[in-house]
Amino acid sequence: MSRALAALTACLLATTVVAATPATLSTELPSTWQLNEMFADPAAWEAERQAIAAALPGLAKLKGTLGQSPAALRKVLDTESDLRRRLAKLGSYAGLLADEDMRTTENQARRQLARNLSNDLQETAAFIDVEVIALGKTKLASFLKREPALAKYRYPLENTLRLAPHTLSQREEALLAAASKPLDAAQTTYGTLANADIPWPSVQIRGKDVLLDQAGYVAHRDDQDPAVRKLVFETFWSVFKTYERTFGSTYVGNLQATVFNAKARQHASSLNAALAPFNTPESVYRTLVAEANAGLPTLHRYFKLSKRVLGVPTLQYSDMYVPLAKPPRSYTLTEGAQLMLDALQPMGSDYLADLSRAVQSPWTHATVQRGKRSGAYMNGSVYDLHPYVLMSFNGSYDSVSTYAHEWGHGMHTILANRAQPYPTARYSLLVAEIPSTAHELLLADHAIRLAKTREEKIFALSQAIDQLRGTFFRQTMFAEFELATHEAIERGEALTGEKLSQLYLNLLRRYHGHDAGVMEIDARYGREWAYIPHFYNDFYVFQYATSISAAAYFTEGIGRGDTAVRTQFVKMLEAGGSNDPYLIVKAAGLDLATPAPYRALIKRMDGLLDQLEAVLNSPV
Repeated sequence: MSRALAALTACLLATTVVAATPATLSTELPSTWQLNEMFADPAAWEAERQAIAAALPGLAKLKGTLGQSPAALRKVLDTESDLRRRLAKLGSYAGLLADEDMRTTENQARRQLARNLSNDLQETAAFIDVEVIALGKTKLASFLKREPALAKYRYPLENTLRLAPHTLSQREEALLAAASKPLDAAQTTYGTLANADIPWPSVQIRGKDVLLDQAGYVAHRDDQDPAVRKLVFETFWSVFKTYERTFGSTYVGNLQATVFNAKARQHASSLNAALAPFNTPESVYRTLVAEANAGLPTLHRYFKLSKRVLGVPTLQYSDMYVPLAKPPRSYTLTEGAQLMLDALQPMGSDYLADLSRAVQSPWTHATVQRGKRSGAYMNGSVYDLHPYVLMSFNGSYDSVSTYAHEWGHGMHTILANRAQPYPTARYSLLVAEIPSTAHELLLADHAIRLAKTREEKIFALSQAIDQLRGTFFRQTMFAEFELATHEAIERGEALTGEKLSQLYLNLLRRYHGHDAGVMEIDARYGREWAYIPHFYNDFYVFQYATSISAAAYFTEGIGRGDTAVRTQFVKMLEAGGSNDPYLIVKAAGLDLATPAPYRALIKRMDGLLDQLEAVLNSPV
């Protein structure tokens, strides 16, 4: 190594805090899960399904009794809670089994039966919120005081009362519930068009015909040849022009349904309606957007360095996904898990003990196999057992990062379930993505420390920086698009596919520095909005950006050995859903409604860019 690079490495190692010694994973980890701990076999599952169905009339008979006494309230809530707990286990078994191999029709049918039963429970329990609201604040406070066993329901009950102005009569609630299917039709149509009905074109890449459907686009958009990347981008996004009007119709239909629901429930706006269930202040959303825009010079600095590394005359949008260096190696599942445990040493011995046990247990399905559901997730719904993680581990660093991400969720579930009773164990997305991205950030820092060669440094640093780009800036750009489109419908403006493309193009060019000559954005790429399915889950993606900002704050303190920050972080996870998620994070020392967390993330990105520049400026 050059002296400059060696000095940088020494500096990074000097700041490393070794807080615990993780377990050494000397044996091959299990790569499939064991679902028979939930139900011995499908016959046992079916017996439980029928038992839950048979219990629903018992809950229905309690309608009208909730306000009679504290004991009556407790009976209703205990009955519903027990049914939901059993149903969560029933649905998890069906869903996990179905996702192992989506070609098995019996498993898919079992999942549908579980969903049907869930809908039945939802309908049966619809009277509870209405009767809780009828109790009123004073009477509910009296019941809580007189019956200590109701304490575990305090937050859900008080949250129900808070939402009373937006809760309709039983008849009106039933009407809105019945309208949900036609109101969701736009999303269904979008999914069918985007994933099934478009006749995708083929292109020649190095003498081979390649189908450029969505999978083909993802597989080839990072090709090392700039000409190939440009061909892939121009061909793929040109297809969206053909269907621009139809995609516009489906998305506007979704917007109109969202605005209708917000008005029906007497919310000030669709954004207010989306944030109200968890009492998240609108200032969180708007401050995030404002601070991301203020931080665009840092993003543009990254693009300028990317242009330098890639050696292209003009940075194109089609250069976005090209890695700046080759990955140094591949990993087995056991090696990836060990790398994660090593990276998480600053989390302390108790945390590592739980995580080590989790990865050495048959709780992860990581095997690559035909018919398996794509993507990755953590299912933490089985309160009485443990989390389950699904992913397809392919040996790449990205796969290791995904593994760490999902087990961040898994640790959240383990800690929350241990500390909270069932009614307050489930946590919201605003908090959920903090531990998962914290795992990724600690892993990235560790990978940077481990890198020895110039190429390894460039790879590790660029991976860490690009994670911030994709999770903070890109998701905030999506959030800004969502806010603009919803507000346009609320103002009564007419939106078309063409107008949506122009709106998105303006954002794309601003975020990527088109007018400043940082990156060239072809007009056809403005149709990318039609490619993003998250836009049909209104005001959802902003929480990825807030979460990585919070994660950057916590991991900075944890990484330097601040045990107080680590303690607050763990307490935040243990809080589960026992309070408003915004207040849970605030109690841990971070106010997401202020600029501080977003500026801290941008500062982290600038620091990583400083390191990358130092490596690039060092002699080869």
